[in-house]
Amino acid sequence: MFKNSFLIGIYILLSFPLFVKSQGNKDTDHNGLQLQQYALQIQSDTILSHRLFADSVLTRALVTHLKQPYSFDFSFDSLTAIKHISSPDKKFKFFSWQIDLGDGTYRQRGAMQLQTNDGSLKLLPFFDNSDFVQNMSIGIYDRKHWMGAIYYDIIPVYYNSDTLYTLLGFDENTNGISKKIIEVLKFENGEPILGGDYFKYPTDPTFPLGKADRFVYQYKKGSNAVVKYDAVRLRIVLSELASTENDLKKIETLVPSGNEKYFAWLNGKWELATVESTIY
Repeated sequence: MFKNSFLIGIYILLSFPLFVKSQGNKDTDHNGLQLQQYALQIQSDTILSHRLFADSVLTRALVTHLKQPYSFDFSFDSLTAIKHISSPDKKFKFFSWQIDLGDGTYRQRGAMQLQTNDGSLKLLPFFDNSDFVQNMSIGIYDRKHWMGAIYYDIIPVYYNSDTLYTLLGFDENTNGISKKIIEVLKFENGEPILGGDYFKYPTDPTFPLGKADRFVYQYKKGSNAVVKYDAVRLRIVLSELASTENDLKKIETLVPSGNEKYFAWLNGKWELATVESTIY
């Protein structure tokens, strides 16, 4: 129900006339701090109904703010409580946040803003559908069937003259297990498509089993497993995982071992290799 209201709400808001005075191509402290206030309430309020209300208000306020001309250039410096990142080529910006549902699970919100020549708003809402799949590593989806993640990095990669975008994200998931996700996105007819045959790695009990359309790395909550991009060496670095109970099948016991592995983009796939031990 909450997912549907979020999706419908953005579509309705996009049809509303602009009623906030344009501020040019700069974010303003007033608007940024207002959004920050709602975002902080989503994170910190102890009452679920309050968090959901703040989420609804944040969504409406964000869309209103983005309807200002050339809002793609806004810095949102004051808005630190939700993630907002731009692709290096400035093709799109992604906003993402999550709601603690109070039962040990979380729900992600997402919206992609596309750059436009005339400065008008083109905003694509993403619909978290992860509750309705058994294995989120498998499947190629559009934005209405998104697997849900808080994206913290965007890495352009190239194959057959096409530009693809690798998204690094996290999902708090449950009380005992967190996830980090490597997702490849491409555009077809102006619409984002997520997932595909972009990974090559050996069998490992801590990796997705078999073919994966997205790489989902699961580990003990709070253990700080690393999935990050090394822009100097052009690779994605991962913490190697070990079990505190010597049982790699128990995801809730997996923590960084102190070693690392990495993915390198080779022939249209992220291919896994290992490197020497590193202290993070």
